[in-house]
This record gives sequence, structure tokens and C-alpha cells, in this order.
Amino acid sequence: MEEVKDKFNKFIMLLKERTIKSIDNSDIKESCTATLLLLFAAIDSLSKITCSNSEYDLYKNKKGNKVRFTGFLDNIMCDNYSVYKDNIYDLRNDIVHTGINTNVILSKSPDYERHLKLVDGYLWINTNQFLDDFKKAIEQIKNDIDVQGQFYQNAEDRIRDFNIIEVDEQHDIPSPSPGPDEEPFYQ
Repeated sequence: MEEVKDKFNKFIMLLKERTIKSIDNSDIKESCTATLLLLFAAIDSLSKITCSNSEYDLYKNKKGNKVRFTGFLDNIMCDNYSVYKDNIYDLRNDIVHTGINTNVILSKSPDYERHLKLVDGYLWINTNQFLDDFKKAIEQIKNDIDVQGQFYQNAEDRIRDFNIIEVDEQHDIPSPSPGPDEEPFYQ
């Protein structure tokens, strides 16, 4: 029981370190596309815990990425994310596969009023608001894990499938699989 929470907390720590802190504490935040690229990767990771068993089975068979991703927007992010989940998934694919957004207006302005609204026929996405909403989603998932809700049950069954290994035995810090130029492979 505590092992699942520990592994999940290590996973969340890594996710926050590599995505949220990277966005908040660097020039990445200046690029709407780079911000969304990291957020979309984090959603892809977290949706492995938040999706249903049938959605997870589709994912394991290489057929359920859209179902998992849009399910995360629909069930975790909610509100207008549900309304525009297909548009956001299309944007995810555009950015991940080509680096170019289409049919969407990206903004990082402090004006959040237009976020997830149609403006002149285009979906307006404010990446700062998206980041804030994603932070809330992480807390919602973390709370469910703490009370051993459905996401806890999913994590218990699935967390071993995540590509995380322990490379820092002294501090027990999880990391993604290291490359050939990184410790412990590179001497």
C-alpha cells in the first residue's frame, strides 16, 4: 500500500521537476509551443493512471492514445477542456509531430478571459492558464491517491509499466532511463 504511494509520489516529483519547474523557472514559458509540448507529455503520462481499464487496454495495444488523452481532459481538467478535447488532441498531434500549431491561437498573455473560447473561428489557448489548470489536476490526482481512490487502484496495477528506474541509490531519486552519456553508464 505505501509502496504504491511512494512510487507515485516519486513519479509526481519527477514529473513536476521535468515539466512544471522547467516551465516556471526557465525561458520555456516564453514559448507557448514548448510549454504545451511539455504539458502534453505530462498528460500522456498521467493519463495512464487516470484512464479506465478498457482505455488502458487499448493503450497497451497501441490503439488508445486519443481515448486516454481526451479522457484526461474530459474527466480531470473538465469544464471547457471537455468541450474542446478533440481540438486540443489535434493540437497535441500537430505540436508533437510537426512542431506547428494549426487552427488554434496560442497566447501567454495575462488575460485569461479568452482561454478555451472560439475567437474568429479559432480556439484560443492561454498556455499560462493551461499550466495553472494542469497544476490543479495534479493535486486532484494526488488527493485521490492519498485516499486510495480509483487512481490509486489504477496506479497499483500500472505503475510498474512506467519507464522509471532508480539511478540515485543514496537519495532514491527516480529518473527516466539514462542515456549513454549519463551515470551510471558513462564513467
